Amino acid sequence: MKKLNNFGLLLAALFFGLLLIPRSALASTADCPVEPKQNFPIGDGEVLTGTNCTLKTAGDIDSFVFTGTSGDTYEFAVAIDGAAPTDICLTLYPPGSSTAIFTGCTAISFGGFSVVTTPTLTATGTYTIDVTEPSTATVNYAVSVERLYPFPTNAQAAALATVYDGDIAELTDTNPFTFGVVTTGTYEVSATLPGGASQNLCMNLYSPTGASAGSGCTDISFGGFSVQLETTPTQAGTDMAFVYVAGDDGTATYTLEVSCVVGNCKVIPPPPCTLKDAVSYDTTTSTLTMNFTVGNNVATTWNAWLISQNTVTQLFSVAQPKTVPPVPVTKTASQSAEGTVAVLSTLTTPTKGIFCSSYEQINTGTP
Repeated sequence: MKKLNNFGLLLAALFFGLLLIPRSALASTADCPVEPKQNFPIGDGEVLTGTNCTLKTAGDIDSFVFTGTSGDTYEFAVAIDGAAPTDICLTLYPPGSSTAIFTGCTAISFGGFSVVTTPTLTATGTYTIDVTEPSTATVNYAVSVERLYPFPTNAQAAALATVYDGDIAELTDTNPFTFGVVTTGTYEVSATLPGGASQNLCMNLYSPTGASAGSGCTDISFGGFSVQLETTPTQAGTDMAFVYVAGDDGTATYTLEVSCVVGNCKVIPPPPCTLKDAVSYDTTTSTLTMNFTVGNNVATTWNAWLISQNTVTQLFSVAQPKTVPPVPVTKTASQSAEGTVAVLSTLTTPTKGIFCSSYEQINTGTP
């Protein structure tokens, strides 16, 4: 992180130079690294698949790392791609520990070609994912990481009575859709495969708190090419439909639609720009947690700075795609006790400059 002293000069440069900050790229599908590179970074919402994602011996370990936040829920998945002469295994390690918090293997003898786990993280830091095989054979695979809650920022915002095309393009790929809900209506979310589809499609529905609001799959063996879930929200906010191929070991195209079954399902449109921050501080781990609510009806650049004593530290500057309705996003930073500190955050556009901003203070204790 780049640190700047002289608070007054920084603010002057800050508000007149925000548009010069480059935007970071969004996570996308990529191949694994060429052996023997280890601890390869994998991003939230990213699928790694390709010719390099291959195990060849029982002693071969392909390892991947990502940064997770305590309290967030993630889905980790690995699936065999193609021939399956032997099983493969997924093991998850927490930050700074050699004790696994999950390990599981495929069960090819019983038709199980994938391993999926959805833990809620209990520590903030770098997690390690190991992909291995119990016996020597050449096996190609795909591996992915996707945050389930807080809802991922790469989710597709869905409006009522609008048909969206969906595409599970790679093994272990998933498609999250978010939509606004109110307590005065009952909603139906439907995901429909084209006729002749060869693999079933599943969908999980989550309430604004991240709790399950239903799940189901198609049943193409009996002519069921659509999965439909209904929900009557007890809390207004944002729901998420999470779509994936049954077993996470195939691909599919489909359409998705959110409909109003009964009642008043109309959601008051959110403001053009939303940026809120609830800051907390953990004295035991010296960790500053920022629980943002972020929304924007046009693409922006999202920036944040930590102000401590006479020092200003840039925390991040990232591209924030159009996000309607607003979604929760949690960020963390290491921070020693420095008395009262502040977090300044902005959303900017090339034409409007500062589109939205927030400024929050918190006492971190006596230095």
